[in-house]
Amino acid sequence: MSKREVINFNTEWLYIPENLACGCEKTIDESKFELVSVPHANTLLKHHKGEEGRSFLNDIKDYRFISCYRKHFTLGEEYKGKKIRVRFEAVATVAQVFVNGNYAGGHKGAYTPFELDITDHLLFGEDNVISVRVDSTQHKDIPPEGYQVDYCVFGGIVRNVSLIVTNKAYIEDFTVTTPVATKERAIVKTAVKLSKEQDYTVTLFDKDGSIVAEGGVEVEVLNPHLWGIESPYLYTLKVETETDCVTTPIGIRTFEFKENGMLLNGEVIKIMGINRHEQWPWIGRAVPDKLQMRDADMIKQTGFNAVRCSHYPQAPSFLDRCDEIGLIVFEEAPGWQHVGDENWRNIYKQNIREMIQRDKNHPSIFSWGVRVNESNDCDELYEETNRLSRELDLTRPTHGTRRQDSYEHSNFLEDIYTAHYIYPENPIHKPFLVTEHSWDCWMNGYGCPWATDEQALAYTKDFADKVNYYFSNPNCAGGFAWSMFDYDNEVNYTKSNNVFYSGIYDIFRLPKMAANLYMSQKDANKHGANVYIASYWDNDLKPLIVKGVSGDVAQGVDAKAEAKEAECFSVTVMSNCDTVELYINHKRVEGEPKRQYTSLPHPFFVFENAWYEPGEVTAIGYIDGEEAALYTQRTPLEACTLRLTPDYNTLICDGCDMTQVTVEALDKNGTLVPSCSEEVVVAVDGPGKFIGEEKIKLEGGRCIFILQSKFNECGTVNCTVSAEKMKSAACVVEITK
Repeated sequence: MSKREVINFNTEWLYIPENLACGCEKTIDESKFELVSVPHANTLLKHHKGEEGRSFLNDIKDYRFISCYRKHFTLGEEYKGKKIRVRFEAVATVAQVFVNGNYAGGHKGAYTPFELDITDHLLFGEDNVISVRVDSTQHKDIPPEGYQVDYCVFGGIVRNVSLIVTNKAYIEDFTVTTPVATKERAIVKTAVKLSKEQDYTVTLFDKDGSIVAEGGVEVEVLNPHLWGIESPYLYTLKVETETDCVTTPIGIRTFEFKENGMLLNGEVIKIMGINRHEQWPWIGRAVPDKLQMRDADMIKQTGFNAVRCSHYPQAPSFLDRCDEIGLIVFEEAPGWQHVGDENWRNIYKQNIREMIQRDKNHPSIFSWGVRVNESNDCDELYEETNRLSRELDLTRPTHGTRRQDSYEHSNFLEDIYTAHYIYPENPIHKPFLVTEHSWDCWMNGYGCPWATDEQALAYTKDFADKVNYYFSNPNCAGGFAWSMFDYDNEVNYTKSNNVFYSGIYDIFRLPKMAANLYMSQKDANKHGANVYIASYWDNDLKPLIVKGVSGDVAQGVDAKAEAKEAECFSVTVMSNCDTVELYINHKRVEGEPKRQYTSLPHPFFVFENAWYEPGEVTAIGYIDGEEAALYTQRTPLEACTLRLTPDYNTLICDGCDMTQVTVEALDKNGTLVPSCSEEVVVAVDGPGKFIGEEKIKLEGGRCIFILQSKFNECGTVNCTVSAEKMKSAACVVEITK
């Protein structure tokens, strides 16, 4: 056996959605328990949103109950004399853990990890049972609850579980910092906490496995690869004693916040960020690592360089992926507006401690949020949380988010002053960040997937206006848009059936028009040229239809002449190209486009001499006079066929792996029909678990369902979708060992 063994403890749990009085004993009747894998949601929501005549609030509170999880496992005689701990990455909300009927410990809080030493409760060479009583009821004494919460906490063992086996003398914790980090030289410093005093060595490995440096507390690296947004270079650091060994990826970088912004490795970086909730339809937070990592990829690929973990510490795999792809992270402790009593505050401080201890070695994390989101001043608490953060990590600043109405009179206790939905020309405190922006249009409902052209464009421009603000203002370090994805919430103050339509992607993680704003701001030399027309070119959505032109595509009509009889309108194009030309049914729109939001890295192109006629509109982007990108939008006709597209064609049979399958309504030309809201019927046959709604209405011409593997069941899963007056569609997903 190696010095340290980490055993995946995710599979073969037994689950019952009941508060069994005997559920934590070693021997009970398990015949009514279900075989599950974790991460696991204690219940699946029946719907992804509310509907008229039915309260969705009851649906999303279905997870508020007590349940029991059990797992049998055997450890051989070779494990005698070892120290054995069980680690839970997150249990929502209160966990009580028993081993062979003996209480081993517990934890309060749905978002931070905990470890328990279970060595003395184990039987070697015999069957062991670990039981977890999971209390997912509302707990007003535990952050973020106590008043209203604008998101769902959910329930269950919602993240990974592992068994950690070490010798009795082991490495308890270690911290890695890079106090010197230049292109010529770096110092990597390691502070190690040991259960028993002994010598340790530190070795730094390159990507190819070669040794870069080795030594003790400090090692020197010559000509290091620096971690950055465009080149997130990771080394592997190993800490080893005579009895234990741990490794972690590290990034060598320096950053600091000054009055005029943030410097990363000595270069000024404007933070262009987004807020992310860790939530999926029907299943809540209980997803495999690859879906957490996919979210990070989507954020980066959309064009953001930073993400705010709103409003709680998020999954380790999400942060791991941020390290790998160069995505700056602002992490925050759980909370939303409410500050509770002394017991509540103690748990909040403990959550901060757990957050920093877990995540302090991530190069992507740049700041700790130690103030409850949008809360009023509470100096006694926030002086202590700032002190605690600096005690645990001197290398990172703190921030605390405020509502716009408290911006001018809030006490500044953190290192970075942040506020929501306010855009001062000269902030009262610096450095300053906008931690949430662009609420006007989602409060109006313009963020719905079925929004009209005009609404979707207004929604997009609301984001563009705020990004333009912080790019134009050297006194603002940047901002975080609200939000990446639509999400379920219990408060429902937007009166939108308990779905908050604030995302640039919908609740199904499908892009809205606004996502293209950020894609268009990427550097064409590094990420490729792109061009996008901010219009569906849809007869049903456009009020300005040229008189006498209708049907599929007008034939033999002088569109320019006809346009004189109608009001001309503008067409907005987003692109990172130097220049753009626009063609309507192959006729060029004359005149130079106006540039809008001119402080953006790539301002909008607005063609004011455009006209509307059904058919197609094409934008061609040029860089240095050469065609670099092309985008064509065709007028959607009547929806006549469906299409199914799985994100992943193969799953593994661990009982947790899953894929999203997208359903789209297309016309005869293969164009998405965003006005289609027909009901579709989904059927799944084979060794897979269907998660979703068998009958579901399309939103913006699209929807999804989720397919999850079952433990140790392999084979082909056949998925079909059908609807009236549309050709059905099918796809297959293979489930393998």
